Amino acid sequence: MNKRTNQTSQPMIESKSATLERLQEGGQAMNKEDVQTTQMMLLNIPQVAKSLGLSRAKVYMLIANEGLPVVRFGRAVRVSPASLKQWIQQREQSLIA
Repeated sequence: MNKRTNQTSQPMIESKSATLERLQEGGQAMNKEDVQTTQMMLLNIPQVAKSLGLSRAKVYMLIANEGLPVVRFGRAVRVSPASLKQWIQQREQSLIA
């Protein structure tokens, strides 16, 4: 029986902690912070929309008309959480000034 399958030979879903342990056993030292940082390096448009409480269409309008910074990989559009936070802070400052 394979370590990652159950008795019915269906793949088991591995928890984050089990994945971290497996990676560490293989010589790749990763901690939970590394995994979370890697996962949230860039946000896709639905994630940005959800975090801002807006529609996808509105996020695309902000990109096109309001200068929301993006990173493009071919047709894929991603937003850096740090850039998103900075962009929001700049908009807040322009409202105050």
